[in-house]
Amino acid sequence: MNKNRITILVVTIFTLGAIILMTGSTFTENHLQIKCGALPLETSEISTAKPILSAKLAKNSLKLSWTKVENADEYKIYRSKKRNGKYKKIAEVTADTLNFSDKDYKGKRKTYYYKIKAVSRSGSSIEHIYSNTIKKTVYKHKSKVHGVTYIDGILIVNKTYKLPKDYNPGTNSEAYKAFKKMQSDAYKDKINLFIASGFRSYSYQKNLYNRYKSTDGKDKADTYSARAGHSEHQTGLAFDINNPNSSFDNTKESKWLAKNCTKYGFIIRYQKSKEKITGYKYESWHIRYLGKKLAKKVTKSGKCLEEYLGITSKYKQR
Repeated sequence: MNKNRITILVVTIFTLGAIILMTGSTFTENHLQIKCGALPLETSEISTAKPILSAKLAKNSLKLSWTKVENADEYKIYRSKKRNGKYKKIAEVTADTLNFSDKDYKGKRKTYYYKIKAVSRSGSSIEHIYSNTIKKTVYKHKSKVHGVTYIDGILIVNKTYKLPKDYNPGTNSEAYKAFKKMQSDAYKDKINLFIASGFRSYSYQKNLYNRYKSTDGKDKADTYSARAGHSEHQTGLAFDINNPNSSFDNTKESKWLAKNCTKYGFIIRYQKSKEKITGYKYESWHIRYLGKKLAKKVTKSGKCLEEYLGITSKYKQR
């Protein structure tokens, strides 16, 4: 190999070595800059993970809870009557608080939409991350609206809870519509159902009860007839089907009703073996409208309405 070739080879080797060293140095500097310098933008901002909101009904409140958002300084709780409506801030809590109880509602059940906003403050910038939106029906365990008692949002009338004399709503349209659907479906099964007794006013019930009392005495009348103001019929949500007496108990209509009424939002209000709790004897013909969802829950529980709600049914005075 001549001297010129050797010289060219040496120069080439040194040049390649220099390039490799320069590249390694640049990579190392860049690597160190990322590792030791300022954090990337997406790391310095609030985590993009949204708080996951959930809720559980309690006797006197709706308990909201949510998952923690990294770097959040506080959480703001919002409520609206419509999903896409105007949301009102109802509370603001610190970052170490992940729950809130909403007690700010009264009377009849109401449906609200909730969402949580996680807030992170860094210098002059403010970052906001909203949670999912949830829909919940809320109510107080016991409340009165114009003299009408609601337990867990359910209009309740029994021997303990009374309706005002002037409460006169007539037959509830939703309940009647549900009955008509049930009646139509029953007819397909060759079952004939009809309403023998529906809405009754305070004065009508007073005359009816007094008639029974004069015939059978107060003690016996109290086992099968409600005193004025204490009858479910005054709510417009209760119906007596076909024959309102014990002759209805073992009929095919009675059996069909017991098996199917829950599908349409009704319950058999006064069940067997629950007489001491409801205050009334078994009535296979008396149905009460609660709505499909609630009727299924009550029926599935195997409890009468008093047991399900944890209430009594007893007159204050005999």
